[in-house]
Amino acid sequence: MSINPINLNQVSLPAQTLNKSRVNRYPWLPITLVMVLATALSFYRIDAEGLWIDELTSVENAQGPLWKVRVRPLYFVLLKVWLYFGESDAWLRSLSVVFAIATTFLLYRLGRRLLGETEGIIAATLLTLSPLFLNHAQEVRMYVLCTCMGLAGTLCLANALTDEKAKGPTHISLAGWCFFRVLALLAVPLNLTLLLPDVIIYGLHFRQRRSALIRFGIGLGLIILLWSPFVLSVVQATAPDSAYAAHHPGRNPPELANLVRTLKFWTVWPFAIQASAISSGFYKVVTLLLAGVMGAALVQKHKTPGVLWAAAWFMLPLVPILAYSFISIPIWVNRYLLFISPYLFLVIAAGLSRLWRQWRIAAVILALVYLIAAGGGLVRYYSVQDRPDYKFITETIEQYKQPADVVVWGLFAQKVVLNHYSLGETRVYENKTRGVDSEADIEQWLDNFPDISSRLWLVIKVKEKDYPQFEQQIKARYNLKKKFDYEQGSKVILLSQQKSVTPQK
Repeated sequence: MSINPINLNQVSLPAQTLNKSRVNRYPWLPITLVMVLATALSFYRIDAEGLWIDELTSVENAQGPLWKVRVRPLYFVLLKVWLYFGESDAWLRSLSVVFAIATTFLLYRLGRRLLGETEGIIAATLLTLSPLFLNHAQEVRMYVLCTCMGLAGTLCLANALTDEKAKGPTHISLAGWCFFRVLALLAVPLNLTLLLPDVIIYGLHFRQRRSALIRFGIGLGLIILLWSPFVLSVVQATAPDSAYAAHHPGRNPPELANLVRTLKFWTVWPFAIQASAISSGFYKVVTLLLAGVMGAALVQKHKTPGVLWAAAWFMLPLVPILAYSFISIPIWVNRYLLFISPYLFLVIAAGLSRLWRQWRIAAVILALVYLIAAGGGLVRYYSVQDRPDYKFITETIEQYKQPADVVVWGLFAQKVVLNHYSLGETRVYENKTRGVDSEADIEQWLDNFPDISSRLWLVIKVKEKDYPQFEQQIKARYNLKKKFDYEQGSKVILLSQQKSVTPQK
């Protein structure tokens, strides 16, 4: 009997098999594209604005003795090392970019582990397009580091929960969870609230495995033990009579009826106002759509446990934070809550995936609406300046100053600002405008100006409605030579020739 050889060229495979083969050939391509996008957006215009006061405080803390930073020490330790290699604004901010890119990849891995490949890609993309996340990715602060460490700990715990090959959670997974939870607490103590969903999810999943519960309890105890030396400092820093509470007297917890409204802040529009009523209405609609998508993810009949776990990591930490904001001091602040935003994107990704399977036209329309909303937020973020730009204020004075000039600094934090953006040998006098609003206050404020023989640079920030009375009294005493207006009401004014006739005290 003879066997005819098979001609492989004549074998015809189904088109579906071929397409699947082509997709599987490059499984890394989608997440690679997302990572490239995340890198590009994180570095785009990273030094277009100077450092704001919180960033300058970070630099000052890192340059000083680290033992004084007892509440959130991890970031300042890393920043101190980072400072050895450069001090430019772009370089300082790039430390957060490193952790932002890592966070994007970790979210993809977590989404893939809990929900699936597609959901992981969607969640990572949504995080990449978040103006709130990008804002802190380009900031010399600890919030993206905190998010990254928290997400790494959650991924380790998710591996322990979903590892089908092992009979129970592995020591490596639990050790990783313990390690990254401690680092997250040392970055921002609010990560303590992630332990609430950790305990509930793990306890329910392994409720019938005593050995697994014991191992988890040991890890939990170790986390608390390692963080315990910092607890007293955290309690003191967040007490109602703390410096934090004194510096934020007007901050209030959110109204319960407006909690859904905050979805847009974490996703597409983290800004206080919109440019028009049409824009405001559009983002209200987007907020309601996001709430609907989350509902679609949670109410489906055959949902995977991963959806509920992601929702738990998003929602449960908000409960003690909201309660503390009402009981003690308000800590419900977008940047403080950044660490739970990745889990929100996981729930949204699950909802979008379900919508795609059941109603593709609606899924496409919703995706387009989301992209338009996020695009508007990104344009607003990159094009509008929301903080005083100390960098350009000092650069203006440096460009036009003369050797005998003096500076009157009316803004707060003169020392912190000028330690980074130095004015060289120029004499600087601090005379704050905070609390100066009446004519009598302005007159007394002007009495504290130094005597000058040549020129004086005045750096102030006042409300636009109050500035005319400032200018009127300034002109009564000095000749106003130049005026430079900056964002958020900041002004640099060049004065000369102090007049001999001054208003009576």
